Amino acid sequence: MTQSLEHPFGMQAAGFGLDKLETGTLVEALDKAVEAYGARPALTTILPTGAETTATYAEIKDHAEALAVYLREELGLSSGDTVAIMSPNCIGFCVASLGVVKAGCVGTNVNPLYTPHELEHQLTHSKAKAIVIIDLFGNKLDEVVARSGVQHVITLSVVDFFPTLKKTLLKFVLKRVRKVVPTMATPAVSLTTALAKGRARMSSADVPAYTRDVTPASPALYQYTSGTTGRSKGAVLSHQAILSNAEQGRLMTAGILQDGNEVALVALPLYHITAFSLIFVSGMTVGAHGILAPSPRPPSNLKAAFEKYQITWFTGINTLFAALMAEPWFDRSLFSAIRFCGSGGAAQQTGVAQKWQEMTGVEILQGYGMTEVSGILTFNPPGSNRLGMVGVPAPGAQIRIVDDAGNDVPAGTPGEVIARSPGMMDGYLDNPEATAETIRDGWYYSGDIGVVDDDGYLEIVDRKKDMILVSGFNVSPNEIEDAISTVPGVVQVGVIGIEDEKTAEAPAAFVVRSDEALSEEDILEACRARLTNYKVPKVVRFVDEVPVTLSGKVLRRQLREEYTG
Repeated sequence: MTQSLEHPFGMQAAGFGLDKLETGTLVEALDKAVEAYGARPALTTILPTGAETTATYAEIKDHAEALAVYLREELGLSSGDTVAIMSPNCIGFCVASLGVVKAGCVGTNVNPLYTPHELEHQLTHSKAKAIVIIDLFGNKLDEVVARSGVQHVITLSVVDFFPTLKKTLLKFVLKRVRKVVPTMATPAVSLTTALAKGRARMSSADVPAYTRDVTPASPALYQYTSGTTGRSKGAVLSHQAILSNAEQGRLMTAGILQDGNEVALVALPLYHITAFSLIFVSGMTVGAHGILAPSPRPPSNLKAAFEKYQITWFTGINTLFAALMAEPWFDRSLFSAIRFCGSGGAAQQTGVAQKWQEMTGVEILQGYGMTEVSGILTFNPPGSNRLGMVGVPAPGAQIRIVDDAGNDVPAGTPGEVIARSPGMMDGYLDNPEATAETIRDGWYYSGDIGVVDDDGYLEIVDRKKDMILVSGFNVSPNEIEDAISTVPGVVQVGVIGIEDEKTAEAPAAFVVRSDEALSEEDILEACRARLTNYKVPKVVRFVDEVPVTLSGKVLRRQLREEYTG
């Protein structure tokens, strides 16, 4: 018997098939949501202080169409052009995302914490012609915009869509009192101004025409993900892929989540595929009210959201669950309305899950997925949860466990997890070699080592690839090595992932130096200048040699064994 399996109820019994999707594009999904839930609250931005503002589904559509008109009529963008969005969770992020698809353009989500070096790579590689960027990090764009193809810049604020007086006061506090909004040299238009200009031209614009040529197979998003070959790659995700994955998530939770009655606390970042596809898009299709927290760090930032709203839907990662339980305000009553609690992005520790259930009365259902399948691939069914396992294939998905030659291995034997899913990417943007390496004969090779039990539940036991998983984010060791190699006095460097209590894994750098004066701080300073904080090594150790192959490739497994030894 081999380990090749689908959802235990079968595709048809689970009600899934591409022909079952009620909408083919994200534009149609928004229009349908407005028809069903127009006057209901769609999104709320809530700040750590408790200050908040809400927009209905009808208002979100109105804002999105105004932005689409601005992009097409004022800026002259065309169908298929790329627009980058660099923002934390707030209404402005969602308006920008939906405005981009309403314009017939393709979005690319950028981590707001990226360094200018990382930002430049994504803007250049995705061929972004415009960017919608949070004002908190506008100065990062100043350093790279001239070397990118970006021609138009729109700035947004976390306090956009607040009432005018409150917005003015909050902006003053952020810029003048807290001094967290830097001065930006690059010419830009505010999102408020862009929407006003779009509305002024709405009467003469043909908004439906912008997406007349957009099909379910058209690209909707270039979602970037780190790999083992260095810089991040853009996974090309179609409208159909994203909507399929959102539907897979809905079907897996159909027994506990209710259309039009869900209040979802969105603490995971929307620029990450998990929150984008499985909370934002999936929530929109069922009329959920999304409570947007710009940042869950520190965890006290979520206190006001839990106190003000009866949260029914909460998705997090292991470190967030653990941190919340350590908060002095954490109380079981704040979680009394939760019907669904999901975990993804990083391994969910059994001890944390058990403690969470004891303290809240709610079980954590762990899933497994990746950017390349638009989010979810497997999930623990409600009522049949198995701690330590990542569940069964989502409806419509198939997984196999194979050896290095791609042959199925016997049940109970570890092997590489490969998959097929309606949410699978079309490939990596402008990278046919990486695409061919990852997708073979229609199967996505995950690089993860898994084993399936007799009931079809998958357990991830190791990673075949060298990727480091830090708090749910993929980190390429090659990218860190590249940054460290620029430091004078560095002869050789090897980077691996090590266990970390807070982030599951953390990067560790082993450096051969020619100059004894070279310090750990020198290495870290170089990394901070080029890499996002979570990519900066937690450990730097100077060694006499780093094990490599004859071709000079770092032998990470040997390095890892030497470290643990």
